Amino acid sequence: MNTRKLDRKAWIRILEVFIAILLVMGTVLVILARSSSPPDISEVVYEKQRQIIDIISKNDSLRKDIIIGENLEVNNTISKMLPNHWSFSTSICGLDIVCPNPGGTEIYEQGFEIYSTEVIITSNLTQYSPKKLRFFVWIE
Repeated sequence: MNTRKLDRKAWIRILEVFIAILLVMGTVLVILARSSSPPDISEVVYEKQRQIIDIISKNDSLRKDIIIGENLEVNNTISKMLPNHWSFSTSICGLDIVCPNPGGTEIYEQGFEIYSTEVIITSNLTQYSPKKLRFFVWIE
């Protein structure tokens, strides 16, 4: 009879330990789930920017627009390639100048993550006038 009491106590102890482990694991999982950060999409954004920049740099008409400093058609082309919830701006400037974001400081004040890339367009078939196209993207 004594061994039965000991067996019962042993099983109760095992059950208590198992429940304690489940409680600790559940707490850890809840804490991890709450503290997880949003997914990092920077690689997706930079890859899309590189694709767009590559298309622009190979298009003679867009290259000409960049060399003369007009970015209207460039912006139209970019807007057709970006997802709807992505915003962007472009800036064309000389090689020796840091191209500012024409979107202004409001974008920075709103706390958006801004992704930027650039390409240098040096010439087209008839004209040599190197310019830099700076391409900014943020997701609203």
